[in-house]
Parts: sequence; structure tokens; C-alpha cells
Amino acid sequence: MPKPTRTAKQLQQMLIQRIEAQPGLRGQQTDVHRGGVVGIPPEDDGPNWTVRVVTDRGNHRGDIAQIIRTLQLQYDLED
Repeated sequence: MPKPTRTAKQLQQMLIQRIEAQPGLRGQQTDVHRGGVVGIPPEDDGPNWTVRVVTDRGNHRGDIAQIIRTLQLQYDLED
């Protein structure tokens, strides 16, 4: 069954809401804020979108990555 779709802007807004709900993250700029959501070719029924990386990968947080993965499982990017 296909997943519901959302625009890149809608997905970004959903991600930001979830990130800012995390303790200590409200108001902090992340790749989600700066890079936004971009489409990618899906591999083996994987997600068709990701977040553009604009910071050093060493600064990435597991909790934010989990938020992104969760939304990737729930929604596809609208064509």
C-alpha cells in the first residue's frame, strides 16, 4: 500500500515541529532548518526523500536522525 505524500515544505515543517519538541533543541538550527528536504531515487522500496546535509557529519545527532527515519517510513515526497 502506498504511503501518503507530502510536499518538501510540508515534510520540513513536520520535521521541525518534532525536532523543536525535543528538550534543548528549540531554536537550534539543524540541517533540516538549513538544508531542507530533497528528493532522492528510492532504493529497494526505501524512502524517496532525505534531508540535505550542510554541516559536518560529525555533528549529527542520533535523535534527529531517528525523527527523519520515522517520517520517511510514514510519508513519501510528492512528485
